[in-house]
Amino acid sequence: MKKVIIGMFAFCLGLGMVSCNKEVNAQDVVAKVKAEGANWDEAQWKDAFKDMFKAAAPMFDYMKEMEKKMKDAESGDDAAKIAAAAEIMKEAEAKQKEFEPLSKAFEEFSNIAEKNPVAKKLMEDKAFEQEMKKEFNLPEEMF
Repeated sequence: MKKVIIGMFAFCLGLGMVSCNKEVNAQDVVAKVKAEGANWDEAQWKDAFKDMFKAAAPMFDYMKEMEKKMKDAESGDDAAKIAAAAEIMKEAEAKQKEFEPLSKAFEEFSNIAEKNPVAKKLMEDKAFEQEMKKEFNLPEEMF
């Protein structure tokens, strides 16, 4: 049963990079990265990464909610665990459709960042990773 719960958590984490926020639009960030990112310094790329994470804030909240539901489900008997797992999966599937446009934006952002030496260096920087986790209150398992 734990494998099912862990599998669902991994699925939700997969959705972790997909959400929208009225304050920051991921598609706008991607457009800016495409237009200007090749000439950016480290500080500008850090801002772009933070903007993408701001766009994902509602998704991070959703993931925390799902994690709590999964932990709560562990305390029941097998039938309750299975029922809870099915409900969580059903809800996650519905959210996946909702978050699809943002998922594409994050994928595009990641592809661009991987090709830029400054951004790629940041993606591999453990100190920056810890800074992001702290700023956005992300779990250790996120990265």
